[in-house]
Amino acid sequence: MTSIAEQPDRYETFYQGNTGHAVVLLPGLCGSELEMGAIPRLLKQSNHTYTIPRIKGYSAHTGLTGYQEWIDSVDQFVTDLSQTHHSISIAGLSMGATLALAVAEQNSKVHSLVILSPVFLFDGWSVPWYNPFLALLYKIGIRNWHFKEREPFGVKNVELRRHIRKAVMANTVSELGAAHLPAVHLYQSLELIKATKKDLSSITADTLIIHAIDDETASPKNPEIIMNRISSETCRMIWLGNSYHMITVDNEREVVANEVNNFINQTIGKDKIVDQISIETPSLVIKNRDRS
Repeated sequence: MTSIAEQPDRYETFYQGNTGHAVVLLPGLCGSELEMGAIPRLLKQSNHTYTIPRIKGYSAHTGLTGYQEWIDSVDQFVTDLSQTHHSISIAGLSMGATLALAVAEQNSKVHSLVILSPVFLFDGWSVPWYNPFLALLYKIGIRNWHFKEREPFGVKNVELRRHIRKAVMANTVSELGAAHLPAVHLYQSLELIKATKKDLSSITADTLIIHAIDDETASPKNPEIIMNRISSETCRMIWLGNSYHMITVDNEREVVANEVNNFINQTIGKDKIVDQISIETPSLVIKNRDRS
C-alpha cells in the first residue's frame, strides 16, 4: 500500500509524525501554508502528522473545478490517511473552514474539527456593497473579472498589514493568500456554502470554533449558524477581541495556535481514556447520545 507521504503530487505540505494522529490543514481559497501561522509548528512539536492537500480547483494554480470536486478530493484524502493513522482531524481557515465542515458531513473518519473564521455569510463590516451582485454577474455570463483583496486584508496588526499591502501590490502570495480571486472561484465558494448549510446537523465530530468579534469579512452570525446546527457532543467556542478575519496570523495568533493544538491533544486523550475503560470494564457499554 502506497501512503500519501509517497505521493507528493497530492499535497502541498506533508510532515510525518509518530503519534498515529494526522491533521489535515485547509487554508483559505487559493491560500498557502503561510495562512496557518504557527499551527504547523505546534503540531510538529506534538509529533502529529500534518498535511495540506493539493485540491484541484481550490488550491492556488490548480485550474478550475466545481466545489463538489473540492469536497470529494479532501474526503478521499482523509480516507486514505486513515489507512496509516488511527485518527484524523481537519483544521480549516475561512473558506477552508467551510470545506472542512462539508467533508465532515460525509466522512465519519473525521475525528475532530477546528473551524477558524468560518464563512457562511459575507456580512462583515468591510465587505463592499456590491458583493451580493457578484454571483448574479456570474450567472448572466459576465465572468471575466477578478476580486482584488483590499484593506484591511483581514488583519488588525498594522505592521503585518503594511507587509501584506506590499505583497498584494506585487501580486505575490503572503499571509493573506492570493492577492486576486477569479470569478469562478468565488462563485464555486458560494455554491459550497449553500451545499454545506443544508446538512450541518449530520456533523458529530468534536468541534472547536474560533472567531474574531470584529471579523471584517464574516460577522459573529457565521459561527452561531454552526453552533446552532451541528450535533457534536463537544463544541467549544472561543471569541477573539483583538483580531480581524485572518486570526492565525493576526494579533492573537499564538493564542489561536495554542488553542488548536491543545484541543486536538485533548480530543485524542479523551478517546484513549474511553478505550482504556472499555478494555478494563468490557461489560460496560459506552455510547454517544442517541441522535435519532
